[in-house]
Amino acid sequence: MRETRGDMFIERRKFKRVEKKYTIRYKLMPKENTLDTIKDEGWSRDISVGGVRVEGSPVGSVGDVLRVEFSIDTRPAPIVTFAEIKWIRGDGENKEFGLEFLALKTQDKDALEQISE
Repeated sequence: MRETRGDMFIERRKFKRVEKKYTIRYKLMPKENTLDTIKDEGWSRDISVGGVRVEGSPVGSVGDVLRVEFSIDTRPAPIVTFAEIKWIRGDGENKEFGLEFLALKTQDKDALEQISE
């Protein structure tokens, strides 16, 4: 996310994003007790310690929380975390959405920092 001030761009992101394509599996966390689960999978467009941009069909709306699972090339165990949908863009099948990770285990954070170097 960038702000323009005159001819300068100010980067407002907290973490460096890198273009990496990983399969992202996600499931909507219901707001009420229900057995219905809505899940899908898509592809990462870019990723950082703070979140991921996903190409796919969102299973919720802005503000909803998803359980997210994906594997990266630097470690065998998948990263499993929760993330909030921050934005959704696109029409039809060409959608992408931004997820902000809500909590990461230390080893998951370290692994994501490693791919960002």
